[in-house]
Amino acid sequence: MKQTDWKIVYTSYTGAEKHAVNLLSKETGRNLIRKKGEYRLHVLPCEKEGCQVPVNGFFVGCYNESKVIKNYVKADEVPENGYLVKVIKNPDNEEGRFVILTAHSKEEVFYAAVSFLDDYVPQHAPRFAVNPMPDWLYDKPLPECSYTEVSDNKTRSIFTWGHSTNNFREYIDNMARQKFNELVLWNDYIPVNIEDIIDYAHSYGIKVVLGYSWGWKEIAKKATSITPGEIEKVKELSIAEYVNNYSAINCDGIYFQSFTERKDNTIEQGKIAKVVTDMVNDIAAKLWEITPDLRIIFGLHASSVRNELDIIEKVNPRMEILWEDCGDLPYNYETTIESEETFAEAIEFTKKLLNLRGGKGVGLAFKGVMMLNWDNFIYQPGPYVMGENSPEIADHDRAVRTKAWKIYSAEWLKSGKYAHEMFKVIKENKLGEVNMCMAGTFDGGIYFPVALCAQMFRNCDEDYQKIVENVMRRECVNVE
Repeated sequence: MKQTDWKIVYTSYTGAEKHAVNLLSKETGRNLIRKKGEYRLHVLPCEKEGCQVPVNGFFVGCYNESKVIKNYVKADEVPENGYLVKVIKNPDNEEGRFVILTAHSKEEVFYAAVSFLDDYVPQHAPRFAVNPMPDWLYDKPLPECSYTEVSDNKTRSIFTWGHSTNNFREYIDNMARQKFNELVLWNDYIPVNIEDIIDYAHSYGIKVVLGYSWGWKEIAKKATSITPGEIEKVKELSIAEYVNNYSAINCDGIYFQSFTERKDNTIEQGKIAKVVTDMVNDIAAKLWEITPDLRIIFGLHASSVRNELDIIEKVNPRMEILWEDCGDLPYNYETTIESEETFAEAIEFTKKLLNLRGGKGVGLAFKGVMMLNWDNFIYQPGPYVMGENSPEIADHDRAVRTKAWKIYSAEWLKSGKYAHEMFKVIKENKLGEVNMCMAGTFDGGIYFPVALCAQMFRNCDEDYQKIVENVMRRECVNVE
């Protein structure tokens, strides 16, 4: 007999905790408030703490703000920078269950709710004959359980292009569900609804960094004849663009790329590393005069500067560097490694980057799930409304890429172990925090290769096959 006396008890209905309550109501409600073949007007009860304690209840909230949760959880059970999922018997009813989802921050409370739905539910699905049946989990008292998770990396980001996003709310929902907490959003023109996008991301605790060109668009593709006059023009344009279009926006920083996306390492003025370091330091200094606390991230392609790290060391230490094109998988566009030798080279180069500038301000961008056809890529021709496209456009774009995602998934099942090895090397060798960034166009769903990397960003201690198994179990993940 399905238990229908469940209730969600929450501490706060704001920000990420609000999203946690909404997600629980939506996803557990389909199993708790409907009976097959009957039309019932009924929604799962959700009440603020202080209500009557239910027979079966979800208790959702920050530990230090919840008197009820403290009745069932000791302070040392809740990790400082993680979450706790705890399923216990109702002390007053042997058949009842309390699901406690708690942490010290609203964002981690949301991740606890996600983990219960995406990990606990499929892992404890009852079996009938040989078939696991997650939808029947609530037919009997839930299995007792207690576990925590603490992230290996404070910043887990996505880089993408604004105009490739069909539904910005769905996109941010999916980011949060995969426990990403920063969006680096590149635009040739700022979306007219950018404040709506930022506000929605902030409601999950997701930071938004806005990206634009500091020479990437203007001179990156030129031959070696980049003149001093062109460099000065880039400086002027970059500063003016910030002043006119970005300085008043409530974003969490800016990101830029310059003219380093090339294979040669020298132009007529000298080493690219030296010219670009001097240029970006000059621009950043001017921007900090305008906005003293501005966060600036330098999107730096290693291809043209990898042998001049002693020069890159002189990039202003206030500026973060988000490295890309650092070698073999997971840095490059391929979903398989080129060779064991090139993968080993990528590991050694990564170790150098982790030690550069005292290990501060390091970010690493991985392109192994890019899902982008540069032959058909169209640059946005003007200002636009981001992520409000019709369902028909979203369905079209999703269908175009479905078969490609299926191949990606198959290849990542085989090659993801190399990414896992790389992420473990990063964890073991980093001197400070590292921004772990997935680069690509992930609109339209939660796809297995992205979900796999997201979980490894969060925690790579488990065996690779165990991580694969857990991610593939999740109902929200598309294994196309």
